[in-house]
Amino acid sequence: MTSKISASVVERSQGLLEPGEQVRRVLLAQGGINPWAQVVFFMMGLIGVRAVAVAAGAESGFGSLGGALGGLAGGLIGAALTSRRVVLMTDRGVVVLEYGRFGGVKPTRVLARLPLGTALGTLSGTWAQTELDGERLWVHKKWHSDAAAFAGRLG
Repeated sequence: MTSKISASVVERSQGLLEPGEQVRRVLLAQGGINPWAQVVFFMMGLIGVRAVAVAAGAESGFGSLGGALGGLAGGLIGAALTSRRVVLMTDRGVVVLEYGRFGGVKPTRVLARLPLGTALGTLSGTWAQTELDGERLWVHKKWHSDAAAFAGRLG
């Protein structure tokens, strides 16, 4: 655990772990729609609202504002279709936690407790796809080295 966010996540997760359970690795992931689809939602909102505003005869300034608001709306829709997860490798197993769709990483509940030896699979690309406890998750490349440590410790 090298990053500040990892230390913060561990601290915020303590109330959801068993007494004395020690976190070894942290991995942030997201479920729901493909992360690249979030970009598509944003772009559709941005371009779609601006095009409609301009086609309706709005001034270019309103078209720009409308495009920005449309992009915001598209981004919010994309975020609403995304579930955010914290995956912790502890001394006792793998714990999957849920955290809110908006705001910081504040775990709210335990979704799954998986045994030691749970495989994450090979991760590659900007957003790697894996599955844990029957849920498809996407892991950003920033967290791939931590995921590799999962495999080394658990595999």
